Amino acid sequence: MDDRITDTLQRGIHRSVGQRAYVTVLFSDVSGSSEHAEQLEAEEYARLLERFREFAREIVPRHGGSIARLQGDGVLALFGHTQPREDDGRRATEAALELHAAVAGLRAGAGAHAKPLRMHSGVHGGLVLLLAGDIERGRYDVVGEVPNTAARLCALAEPGEVAVSDESLGPRAAHFVVTKRGALRIRGRCDPLTVLRICSSQAPLQAGTGARRFDAAIARGTLPFIGREGIIEELLAGAARSANGPAEAVVLVGEPGIGKTRTMTEFAARLRVPDVTVLQGHCESYLTAQPLQPFLQCVRALAERDDARPAVADALQGLSRMRMGSITVSDAAAARAALLELLCTQARLGRLVLLLDDWQWADDASRALLQALWSSAERILVVLAVRPLSPEELAFPEAHVLHLAPLDATQCVRAIASCLPGADPLVVDEIVAQSGGTPLFIEELCHASAAGAEISPARHGRGLSWLNALVASRLSRLSTNQVDALQVASVLGPVVDLGLLEQLQDKRAPSLAASLDGLDFVIPAEQEGAIRFRHLLTRDAIYATVDLELRRELHRRVAMALLPHLKRDDAPGVIEALAHHFDAGGMAAEAAYYAEAAGNRSLAAMALDRARQHYLTALRNLDALPVLSDATRLRWCEIAQKLGQTCVFDVLDVEQLLVLFQRAATLAREVGNQNTLARAEYWLGYVYYGRGQPRHAVRHCETALQLAQASQDGRLAAQVQATLGQSLASASCYERAMPLLLEAVESKRKHSRSGSGAAIGSAYTLGRIGYTLGDLGRFDEATAAFEESLTLLGDPLHAVGASIRELQCAVHLWQGRWAEASEAGRTGAAIAQRCRSRFNSAMGRALAACGDWAEHGDDDALHVLREATHWIEMRGGAVSTSLNYGWLVEATLARGLEDEARAHMARLLLRARAQDHHGEAQGWRAMALAAARRGDKRRAARCLTAAARAAGLRGSLRETAVNALATAEVAAIAGDRAVAQRQLEVAACGFEAMKMRWHLQRAGALAAGLR
Repeated sequence: MDDRITDTLQRGIHRSVGQRAYVTVLFSDVSGSSEHAEQLEAEEYARLLERFREFAREIVPRHGGSIARLQGDGVLALFGHTQPREDDGRRATEAALELHAAVAGLRAGAGAHAKPLRMHSGVHGGLVLLLAGDIERGRYDVVGEVPNTAARLCALAEPGEVAVSDESLGPRAAHFVVTKRGALRIRGRCDPLTVLRICSSQAPLQAGTGARRFDAAIARGTLPFIGREGIIEELLAGAARSANGPAEAVVLVGEPGIGKTRTMTEFAARLRVPDVTVLQGHCESYLTAQPLQPFLQCVRALAERDDARPAVADALQGLSRMRMGSITVSDAAAARAALLELLCTQARLGRLVLLLDDWQWADDASRALLQALWSSAERILVVLAVRPLSPEELAFPEAHVLHLAPLDATQCVRAIASCLPGADPLVVDEIVAQSGGTPLFIEELCHASAAGAEISPARHGRGLSWLNALVASRLSRLSTNQVDALQVASVLGPVVDLGLLEQLQDKRAPSLAASLDGLDFVIPAEQEGAIRFRHLLTRDAIYATVDLELRRELHRRVAMALLPHLKRDDAPGVIEALAHHFDAGGMAAEAAYYAEAAGNRSLAAMALDRARQHYLTALRNLDALPVLSDATRLRWCEIAQKLGQTCVFDVLDVEQLLVLFQRAATLAREVGNQNTLARAEYWLGYVYYGRGQPRHAVRHCETALQLAQASQDGRLAAQVQATLGQSLASASCYERAMPLLLEAVESKRKHSRSGSGAAIGSAYTLGRIGYTLGDLGRFDEATAAFEESLTLLGDPLHAVGASIRELQCAVHLWQGRWAEASEAGRTGAAIAQRCRSRFNSAMGRALAACGDWAEHGDDDALHVLREATHWIEMRGGAVSTSLNYGWLVEATLARGLEDEARAHMARLLLRARAQDHHGEAQGWRAMALAAARRGDKRRAARCLTAAARAAGLRGSLRETAVNALATAEVAAIAGDRAVAQRQLEVAACGFEAMKMRWHLQRAGALAAGLR
């Protein structure tokens, strides 16, 4: 260990550039200062500013803050810098309100024209870098997004108002009168920021902290197991049913810190009887996680059992020969099959219970293996612990879902009593109120109270800034050696190998492992010789406080310590860990090499999500190299193409995919490699197609086709040709699209076997042909195309099947086969859920809801359609969403929601402008009928003309017939029987020819009403 790190571990964390700290920032400004400065003499205005500064110097420290900068008519103050406190958000807000009240006593001007000064303030908390200030920057230079966000909130606040981020104030929001709250989009943040606007406190402002202290002796450690007996009973019942009946699956859903892991641990303890085999595994979100990680953990646990039966022992030996410990088998499918056979063998010998924690981070390969295990019909009970997920993300629809609710008041009191015996009842009540029943928050508040923090009246909040403040406060009460040990351990990851920790340990420095002993931040891990952070949230909060240069140096040392383990069979996940640590250590060349290798392994195992992250890491590190040689440029392009393969089922999974392939095209041009450029242009076309921008997709595909042909790459040319045909079909250019699509299928049909790669591509192309034929009204041919498509697919649960079923759903909707449409949409959504294609899952649910709405007029279906379409839109998806908006316009008008219908119509027209016309005519027809019912004949006629134009663009006989029915309905409303009857005859003729029976019945009912 070098001298700098040795010194760090002996004397505390070395700050190479400033200090990382969790603070709450208060930014306050005088309102209307320019107007005051213009109206007052310079000396008068200067006296007002000096009084304001005096107030700030007096008030801010009284609330525990320190002034970082006083400039002009503004003040920047920090809370939690010198002494982190759990209620820094509240202190900053109260300081702002008191400052507002003090300044309001000042007057600008004299006599009747004097105006009271008013202030506006912003409060936001989080991680910052504190640098020494100077005459220009003030006492401190505060670097990071936190001061910028606080300033932004200040600018948004009205005079006399304090705008506070909800995540910073947390449970203490109830201490204030919140006039309004709303979501604010902040540059650099993925999620909108919830902002509370505050004008006053619920209670009189206090002159000091008034901290109430308790000397309760707390036995540090986890809370007693309270409030989950009902959940345990349901899990035990599921285990009993799985013993003699079909497989059982249970999903424990709860927020971070709610007690999911503890509940599974307790359940496992109660199941430890001879005829039950309990295997546990957990997933991680970090790049050190390897494909199939939770199942490999289960296998290792099974291998360590002394009572393994011969059949299981034989299977384990087979896995050992395959080197499954590091997934280095050549055939990923064989690896999954071997794991599946082992688990099934164990299940056949007796009851098998799988407990898989943090399943929201499971890789695609693990999800596929779990689905195969579930389908095996063996006697198993699967228990998954997950954070709250949307239906698109849960991807296990067969499971029985158990929601872990927060503890109730009685349970909270019992839990608090175990940590704070003999505590003041008022303090207990405040902890109950502030924790919201979340065990993690109860623990943190109990620790804070025991250390002397004031626990004030508050309301529960789950903002990370508040939780980070709690963690920072707890860290501030530890010894330097303990903080150092926690920070070094956090660099190793959520699970800390004690042997590796020892390798970072200098003999002259205090023992890291000994410093961690007894700290409740960490607990023993499942594997021997390792510990785990009790909560990932606390690990992440601690990791963020590590000085950047020290953190990088530690990551580099970890990577170098791991290198000798590369060839060991008993050290799984080394390549993934090397990629992570070299990346975090700033060693770009090594990080790119191992990240690409880790991506290749994940791609082979069909863990597409893991592969995506590794390839993105590899590309980022290649860009960090000082010079990109031609060979490196070509390698960059090759990795980008692999990244494209991981997004083939959902191009929305990587937000910057377009930018990456634009860069790949640029690099290919710089090198002058025509074939590489062709591939980059192809992927640009594919991504534009998947994002619903067919005009751009066609342009790039045409370029790619020319380049592929020029470089004599026939295979690539055929692939591009299919995507070009699909893009043209998406743009409703059917005359150009159909020959390309048919040729692409025909060229592969003779050489495709069911389930092969070529067959999969042909299956989707046939699905697109069926969709196009359905839009044209050639439904019999469309049905044949879909049947052949599904036959070529082979596996009905293949990811491409989701897209094919959804295309089929749209065609059923056009033909008026509502129940079949709903079934196809739901089937597609279920397949997409299993494959984690979130766009297809949402689209399948939306289209199924269209069928439900059409058949039943169900408000629940309308809600699903709204939500799924909004979700797609928020992710930047658009392909074929004009269908959704067409149905939304029709459904909301039917419910009399005209304002909402107009908003959906506006989005529909934007999609039409992007050449997505598939739902346009439907929207215009609905608008025409609504106008006719209002008596606006001119508007109705214009809408019908627009509907006819949209149908004519595609030459759709189906749309023409439905337009004729709509024209008849409009005419009937207007009392023009002759026009209505003529149009009904046209419509009925078309419906009969195209076997659109529902529409034919509707036309018949209207004709009967006209007689």
